Amino acid sequence: MATDRHSSWMTGPLGGLILRPWFDRLALAAMVKGYFPLSRLWAAAEAAGEDAETFFSEVPMAPLAGAAKDRLQDALKEAAARRSDAVRAEQEWRGVLFDAGASADPGATEKHRRRAIAHSMHSRGLFRPWRKQASPVRFSTVPPAEAHARFGHHLQDPPQAFQPESAVVEVSRPVASNGVIERWLRFDCPHDGVGGTAWAHVFEPEGGFDHTIFLCHGVGMEAEVWGEGYHMAPPFVARGLRVIEPEAPWHSRRRPLGHHGGEPFMANGLAGAIEMFGCHVREIGALVGWAHETSDGKVAVGGISLGALNSQLAVAHAGSWPEVMRPDAALFVTTTDRLDHVAWDSGFSKGFKGAAELSQAGWTREISQDWLPLLAPVGEPGIAPDRIVMALGTADNITPYASGGAFAKRWRIPPENLLETWQGHFSKALGLGHNPAPIERLCAILRS
Repeated sequence: MATDRHSSWMTGPLGGLILRPWFDRLALAAMVKGYFPLSRLWAAAEAAGEDAETFFSEVPMAPLAGAAKDRLQDALKEAAARRSDAVRAEQEWRGVLFDAGASADPGATEKHRRRAIAHSMHSRGLFRPWRKQASPVRFSTVPPAEAHARFGHHLQDPPQAFQPESAVVEVSRPVASNGVIERWLRFDCPHDGVGGTAWAHVFEPEGGFDHTIFLCHGVGMEAEVWGEGYHMAPPFVARGLRVIEPEAPWHSRRRPLGHHGGEPFMANGLAGAIEMFGCHVREIGALVGWAHETSDGKVAVGGISLGALNSQLAVAHAGSWPEVMRPDAALFVTTTDRLDHVAWDSGFSKGFKGAAELSQAGWTREISQDWLPLLAPVGEPGIAPDRIVMALGTADNITPYASGGAFAKRWRIPPENLLETWQGHFSKALGLGHNPAPIERLCAILRS
């Protein structure tokens, strides 16, 4: 979606020309061959500190020697220094933002945190000379038998796997800037398989809001740690909505040491997806409850790609949830209900070699389909179809359009709520700044 950083060209005529399927081919190649291999090197450096031998093992890659190893050692030292600065900035930020008695300026503290963490994230560039020696993902695919031992009991009662619980939500001090009030939320993660603290970032128009939307992000999208300009919120806040952006498991503050953002979701195969959805859908339900309790307006859920997959599971199961936790509307951007197609046939799966890893671990297409009740919205929506907006790209090969379009028909999404354009996965999401019809449609539904 359009952000402050990118809106200058995305919302203009140039965006309409560039954000087409050819953009998606370049974007996927850049991710598979550039960003994610660099992220794997960066994560390995985090685990290794300044120890080169540990780094080689963590990537994994062949050891270097001589001048090349010396250059790597310099990169590891610089990355470690930046990481230490980022950790200190985050710790200071938590103390200032969540201590009502703190005297430090929360706005200045937030700016410092963003600068320090973004500087650490950009240390990926230090490892560019070895990009071709790293895979995008360090796979550890869970085989079917182990997945069944961990999650098989949920197949007997899938709705129970997604049942949310009320949470004690802690709210940070506010930060006001450029007509927007920002807050952060944290609460105990309800899912034992992930654990730790769940986080969300709240954006409110300074003049007040009427309704709320949850915008859940895609895999590897970590706006909290990349500096200003990467959030999905601006076009929604500009239309008078409160926006809540939850952090998905294994991303941003929830990222495990030695992994890049979202890597366990991909690395563990379908078991990673089952764990992700079983955790994040429950968190979404708890946060919807908080949103209803803190305003009189309606609450929508939605997101891009992985964020849409999480949100649609929340909508699918919301009918059995406590009323306060049920969303009133939804916006799904680039989605499908066939996670087996994503696992075996998508551009991500082919580019990252995920399908080959599944096969090697003993998975088949047929076995994958057995797990769809824990991966996809196999039943009817828990809210009225005319309260759901879907934005699909007809050239999408990441969440394949054929199954996404069939999903829209199965859920009986009205024609006025099904907004399709000749775009791919990335160009469709980024193109909402140029063509905000899905945003406008959701706003109309919330205000009807």
